[in-house]
Amino acid sequence: MTLRLWNSDLIVESEAGQAKLARAHRTGVRVQCCCRSPHPEMYIAAVCGRFVVKRMPGTGPDHTPDCASFLPPEELSGLAQVQGTAVSENPEDGSTSLRLGFPLKKIRTSRPAPEATGKKPAEAAAPPRKLTITSLLNYLWHEAGLDRWYPAMEGKRWWGVVQHALIRAAAGKEAKGHNLSHILYVPDPFKPEHKARNAERRTALFRRLKPATAGRALPLGLVIAEYKGHEATPFGAKAFLKHMPDCAFFMDKDLARRFEAVFEDKLLTAQHIEGCHPIVIASFSVAKAGYPVLHEIGMMLVTANWLPFDHPRELDLLSALTGQRRAFIKSQRFNLDTNAPVASAVLTDTSEPVALFVAEDPDRTETVAALADVANGSRFPAWLWLDDPPMPPFPDRLDRTASMKGGGI
Repeated sequence: MTLRLWNSDLIVESEAGQAKLARAHRTGVRVQCCCRSPHPEMYIAAVCGRFVVKRMPGTGPDHTPDCASFLPPEELSGLAQVQGTAVSENPEDGSTSLRLGFPLKKIRTSRPAPEATGKKPAEAAAPPRKLTITSLLNYLWHEAGLDRWYPAMEGKRWWGVVQHALIRAAAGKEAKGHNLSHILYVPDPFKPEHKARNAERRTALFRRLKPATAGRALPLGLVIAEYKGHEATPFGAKAFLKHMPDCAFFMDKDLARRFEAVFEDKLLTAQHIEGCHPIVIASFSVAKAGYPVLHEIGMMLVTANWLPFDHPRELDLLSALTGQRRAFIKSQRFNLDTNAPVASAVLTDTSEPVALFVAEDPDRTETVAALADVANGSRFPAWLWLDDPPMPPFPDRLDRTASMKGGGI
């Protein structure tokens, strides 16, 4: 038996829809998406007590561009490098395992060096890929659907929507033996009348991170929030995050120095661009006195519409796309460095998807040539802006108003 779902049914929120998915999940019914023929196969997963329909790994390009389950080929972003290695999906139970390149616990004392065995390595293998703390932020942004844009989303994204999407994205994700949603803190939108309630939720997480006994390992939590500022203290600095006016996060002197050196350009860019949001992700522990202490920090910049961007010309692209009311998916780099050639975005309102390539600096001929090579090898048509302004016109949109679902996040 097969359960076929149309585009509007891919995430079923109604109780009747949940009951239908529960019966199908219980009996092992297979799911197909009716966005096109042949129908792409999907599966039902139970996440935090709710049933959702998810695309099978690697089948994103098999869906139509306006389908909620469409995903551009992984090679157009940094997703291909981490999918299947740093990110492993299990369709059987709907879980996702993440390999992280940073710790989720702090060892209080140094570890002894392992004993030498005198044996030579038996094989040569590439080291397993792991998510950096910034690429984990990229991944959760992607899973939350915050890299997608439809014209009907204009004016509907704000921190409350972003927070809800990120919390939902963390559900079912496992890393280093932890359920990510149990250690992730994304602050509630600040309202004076909810200040006490928000503080209690934060304190409850902090309590879970304080070890019950004086062991060697100090558990770490994760926080995702918008950076507001920091100020020096006698022992380092304290950072302030938006929607948490009553809770500062402390950094020691070394971390404060490195934070200012690494993120100086991003913070200056954020000050210069109206509506820009500097989003930080950080691991933190909780001191005996109850205050949070930062350990590792990542940052990315997002537009007023909460779309991530890497450089000013990419920001110009996103502004033009949203200004012309286009639908698209923003590509992210994940673990790739800034010189790696990837598409900046993929148009999804055309007859077939169009990969958009933008050169950060047209004078860097090697980088421009690499972008052109990737564009020529793309399975989708390509649009290129590799030289100086003006920006070339975008391909014409295809009117899909009957099937586009623009009321999401």
